[in-house]
Amino acid sequence: MHNYKALKAVGKVSVRKQEKVNEVLNEDGSVKIHESAEELQVVCKKYDPDTGEVQDDRVSVYHLRDVKREIDRRKSEIARIQAEQAEWEQLETDLKAL
Repeated sequence: MHNYKALKAVGKVSVRKQEKVNEVLNEDGSVKIHESAEELQVVCKKYDPDTGEVQDDRVSVYHLRDVKREIDRRKSEIARIQAEQAEWEQLETDLKAL
């Protein structure tokens, strides 16, 4: 999530668990299955940029496995960039030694 840490620091974003209820109906319209699960949500405060009027919050659902995958992807990117940086630094060192 872009700018989560900064938005959290100023109280414009929060996280919550929300119970999600699914109902599956029988052909006669009666409830066949009543399922309940918790959703992990990020709630972003929204305001009209012209008037400052409060608007409906934007709610996004997150799954921990997806968040973990994004963290792992960023770590991999960092490792790749650090390796590239080391290559350039070695080249710089060698060129300066001439």
